[in-house]
Amino acid sequence: MKVLRLFAISAVALVLFACEKQKAPQVPRPPSPVVVQDSITLDAPRFIECMGTMHSLQSVVITPQVGGQLVEVNFTQGAYVKEGDVIARIDPRPYEAAVERARGALKQAQAQLEIDQLEVNRNRKLVKDNYVDKQTFDAYLAKVEVDKGVIESCRGDLKTAEINLQWCEIKAPISGKIGLREADLGNIVAANSSRITTIEQLDKLYVDFVIPNQYLFEVRSFMEKNGGKLDIDVKYIEENMRSKLRRATVSIIQNQIRYKSGTVVLRGEIDNKDSLFWPNQPVKVNLILETIKNAVSINYAALETAPDGGKYIYTADVCEWPVREVKRVGVEVIQINDDGSCLVKGLKGGTSVVVTGQLAVSMGSYALAYSSTLMGLPYGKDGKPINPKDLKEFLANATAIAQKLRAEAAAAAVSASATQQGK
Repeated sequence: MKVLRLFAISAVALVLFACEKQKAPQVPRPPSPVVVQDSITLDAPRFIECMGTMHSLQSVVITPQVGGQLVEVNFTQGAYVKEGDVIARIDPRPYEAAVERARGALKQAQAQLEIDQLEVNRNRKLVKDNYVDKQTFDAYLAKVEVDKGVIESCRGDLKTAEINLQWCEIKAPISGKIGLREADLGNIVAANSSRITTIEQLDKLYVDFVIPNQYLFEVRSFMEKNGGKLDIDVKYIEENMRSKLRRATVSIIQNQIRYKSGTVVLRGEIDNKDSLFWPNQPVKVNLILETIKNAVSINYAALETAPDGGKYIYTADVCEWPVREVKRVGVEVIQINDDGSCLVKGLKGGTSVVVTGQLAVSMGSYALAYSSTLMGLPYGKDGKPINPKDLKEFLANATAIAQKLRAEAAAAAVSASATQQGK
């Protein structure tokens, strides 16, 4: 059995030796194709991204102040109206009659005052000669005062009747866009309860948005430095509408924190003469705190995340054209923007950054690459994709340069190791 085992081990060893002898030589490895994009330096705003809602500067529910039958409805649903336009009319006849009654009552009271005033004037001399006792004369004087009070009451009734008659014409209290009709011609409407329609002011709007309460102190500090206000960019939530935005100013902070959500409401006011936004529309708001001078911006696609949560990128600087040396560089993300860019610290402007192909260059400590299109077609020295017929020659040249650079790097590593051991 021992002999058989030794024979088997020897056979395996011979096979392995034969395989090692027949092993094919290593094929030179070409550099990897990557898409690169240069980082840029610019003055960029630092902001807090928020969600908000648009509100009318003025929003009015049209409710009749008097009851009756609607005899006119003078507005088109969804149209624009001006302040003072008559949009509906209630049957005025009962209120016209009330005005006439009030006027009649006022005239009666005025006539009664004249009669009682004459009575006082006739008895004024008689009371001095004791032909009329003082108590009776005082009663005449009191009756005159009562008549004056009745006249004032009648005047008030007349004024009320005239106001009610005016309220039969329902006028637009503001200029704006009118809503849907909620009461039709001929309906009986009740005072202070029936709704006829609504009017929303659209040429100016409020935008209310929330920020986490931990940002409140910082926001207030920047507002104080900026004269009590900050700029905001208001834009659509939908990505295909992000280019349509409006710059506005915010100067109002709610006087308390929402306890349950831990947020604070801020309010801004925007011009909306072109009706870009609409009341009750959800929007995205960027609250601009400051402008960062000489900020470095890169494509967000270049960012990679380390196991510890840190962020890094790959740079790809040309070491011998067209071969680029790829290095891993840690960065700190300051801000991510809607346009797919982000601001970072730890990188200089003008640095070539890998935005596509990171997986291919992440293998090994010494990675080489060449700049290509998204489809992998290399770029020539003129900055244009090379002709596909020249691809074979390009790759051969790039591979040869890569092999030379790898050999130089390996030799440098050996020399450095030997020097280190000598120490």
